[in-house]
Amino acid sequence: MTVTSFADDKVVYQAALASLFSGKPEDTESDLSRLFTPTFTQRDDDTTRDFPAFVAHIRWLREILPTGSVTLTVTQFLRDGAQLAERHDSTTTFPDGSVGRAETFQFAQLAEDGRIEWIVETVRHVQ
Repeated sequence: MTVTSFADDKVVYQAALASLFSGKPEDTESDLSRLFTPTFTQRDDDTTRDFPAFVAHIRWLREILPTGSVTLTVTQFLRDGAQLAERHDSTTTFPDGSVGRAETFQFAQLAEDGRIEWIVETVRHVQ
């Protein structure tokens, strides 16, 4: 079994999160398969997505947002075995030029191979 280690380090994890918003829309599923298990679920303030729905959501974001329009900085990162908790700030520049800022609190469980099994997160939009 190949084990991935992107969630072992704050800087590498930040780069992995940022990579969600870059890349070709048609490569989304293969890109995300490197980071997330096939049984992955993501729950945020409003939605619960399984892996196919998460892929569709990220593909849509890649279609509408130009590469480089999302920046994020992980400000806190804690890892204890297979459990991960982190907080990051992000800025998104939308195609119309408007800018959105958010603070995200994320909890995750990692699989034995190092990929993410699930994420539960809450997002606070900042004015």
